[in-house]
Amino acid sequence: MDIKDAEYEEWFNAPQIGHWSKKPLDNKKVLCEYWDLKSDPDVKVIGTKLQCYNLFCKKLKEEGWQIRLDYQDKLLPEYLEAYEYNNKKPIIINLK
Repeated sequence: MDIKDAEYEEWFNAPQIGHWSKKPLDNKKVLCEYWDLKSDPDVKVIGTKLQCYNLFCKKLKEEGWQIRLDYQDKLLPEYLEAYEYNNKKPIIINLK
């Protein structure tokens, strides 16, 4: 693993507290989240709840992403495979 990968993992796995639950966000269970973005193509994000949250914060800050609607979608086996192949880092799948 090179230094860039270590920084990347550190960023997406940085602990966060849920706004509503006031509990730490889960970083174990892998999810598939569908994000209907304003002014951008819709995407699916594969990662843990914590990784998805940190990824969204980064995209909001750097690219101005805004979510119009989001929900948990079915985690297909090929998505989980791709996530594991990507060293358990979050994956963005463009839908349009």
